[in-house]
Amino acid sequence: MPEPIAWARPWAIAKPFTRPMMRAGAWYPVVADNGEARVVLRIGERRVAVPRRLLEFRDSRPIRFTVVNRTPDDPNPARGTPADLGRTYGVCPACGSRLALYGAPPVATCRACGHRGEVAWWETG
Repeated sequence: MPEPIAWARPWAIAKPFTRPMMRAGAWYPVVADNGEARVVLRIGERRVAVPRRLLEFRDSRPIRFTVVNRTPDDPNPARGTPADLGRTYGVCPACGSRLALYGAPPVATCRACGHRGEVAWWETG
């Protein structure tokens, strides 16, 4: 797979938009950008063209945990199961795993990869 030229996260998605589905708060590598209305992201092992207007961009991969605030209307497929993270959860910047955020911790540690870092409460997704 080609090296990313930037990083992008979805901020407005009509569901379902892509297969595999992009996750709120997760950052995806931009692998092609022709400057037009779409860019190509790597989602899993697939290359997916996504409308530029639905994305936020960064030059490099973020180092802070992204906070996701689900609205009461957002579907929660894990509701009622041990995987339910509630309406507010964090996304690891290193591996993209989701983690529960109880209270408002300034720092979090990812159970999946061990990354420890600041939680970016000021820029929720």
